[in-house]
Amino acid sequence: MFDAYLRLQLGPLIERLAALEAELEDLRRRADGHNRIGTVVAVDPAKVLCQVSHGELRSPWIKYACLAAGEVNETRHPSVGEQCLLLNYGGGDGSAQAVALLGLPSAQFPPVSDRAELHRRTYPDGTESSYDHAAHALEWKNGPTTVKADQAGIELLSNGSGVRIDASGVHLVGPAVDHAGTNIGKDHRHKDTMPQVGSTSGPPQ
Repeated sequence: MFDAYLRLQLGPLIERLAALEAELEDLRRRADGHNRIGTVVAVDPAKVLCQVSHGELRSPWIKYACLAAGEVNETRHPSVGEQCLLLNYGGGDGSAQAVALLGLPSAQFPPVSDRAELHRRTYPDGTESSYDHAAHALEWKNGPTTVKADQAGIELLSNGSGVRIDASGVHLVGPAVDHAGTNIGKDHRHKDTMPQVGSTSGPPQ
């Protein structure tokens, strides 16, 4: 009789403890899946969505973060194989309420700068832009075309021809200089020069 009375009194408490245990287990499971390191396996640039694999699981199509998405707006779509942080803000099991935070270096895509003062960006076609804030030097390269700028001057070169502007003036480099198809370089001639009409001058001095 005493055991029956005890069970009657303790029954609601035992049920409440069981419910709390189940709730704590659910919270633990959600916390374990809140943040995961993953790898981008598919990208839909038109919809700004990607799929991320993490462990043996694969997320549904989810948003990915860009550097800026306001009045200042910059879009950079992820690459397949890019490592990311999968932030499951909804805490569910299916990653439906998740977002991919991009830009984690990996063995497939290692860092392109090993100096704190050098900010560098590279592209799949070999184009590269960089700025060294210690040297105040900006550089952009696309094959044989380069642009360099620092506090001493600006230099633009393409296939061996170009221009440099510095404190001493404007300097042209290359085999020829023309204006609207007319040669105005170092080897051009002047017609009808004095004192003899119809003569051609020698090379400019």
